[in-house]
Amino acid sequence: MLVLIHKECGGPALDESPVGEVCAIPIDRFPFPCFSCLEEIDGESEVRLSEEIGF
Repeated sequence: MLVLIHKECGGPALDESPVGEVCAIPIDRFPFPCFSCLEEIDGESEVRLSEEIGF
């Protein structure tokens, strides 16, 4: 599962990632508040993708 991480706080940017298996963030999602710190995320440069492996 791919997770969006807010670079500034290091926490998850979204509660549930809409990214799924696609490595592209829809531009119509911006701006949105970070799920962890509630700061506004204005663009793709403020987030990174992380892969979580769940069993």
